[in-house]
Amino acid sequence: GTEFILLGKCDKAREYLEKALAIQKEIGDRDEEGTSYCNLGILFRSLGNYDKAREYLEKALAIKIEIGHREGEAAVYGNLGTMFILLGKCDKARVYLEKALAIQIEIGNKNGEGTSYEKLGILFLSLDNYDKAREYLEKALAIQIEIGDKDEEAASCGNLGCVFIWLGKYDKAREYLEKSLAIKIEIGDREGEAEIYENLQEVL
Repeated sequence: GTEFILLGKCDKAREYLEKALAIQKEIGDRDEEGTSYCNLGILFRSLGNYDKAREYLEKALAIKIEIGHREGEAAVYGNLGTMFILLGKCDKARVYLEKALAIQIEIGNKNGEGTSYEKLGILFLSLDNYDKAREYLEKALAIQIEIGDKDEEAASCGNLGCVFIWLGKYDKAREYLEKSLAIKIEIGDREGEAEIYENLQEVL
């Protein structure tokens, strides 16, 4: 179902996810049931239906906690954090993102840890707390380089570029934006490449 969300075919995604959920309930597969609730929450979040998104994400969270699936629990906390960022409820977003981060560190999930640092960096960027945004984005970037996640490395470099623009440190901003641009060209992300060119205009 999630691939249909990415393709923008939300009705089809909902249909498949609801069919999957019905089967999972029938056969008692609690783990996959929780995952389907999470995916439905992401779907409704993408549609801007935050009440429904929260309802499904909270159902997913309850199941993941019940069955002791720590990685799944962290993933749901991360998705709830993202939703509260979109709603502008930054205190609530921070609580959920910090819970996600704590679990990712505890279970040694470097990919998830990097993602949590990145989301917290974006949260602090939206709050105009540039020192805190820089701290978290640099932590995210270090992990993304370590694990070889080029796509997220480019995103963190781009976000750090924006942080340094706001701090008035244009040489540093240009350095990070050019790193991001090089990766975007390498991985063939034309849309991302265009965004970086726009940001680079600000530091010329």
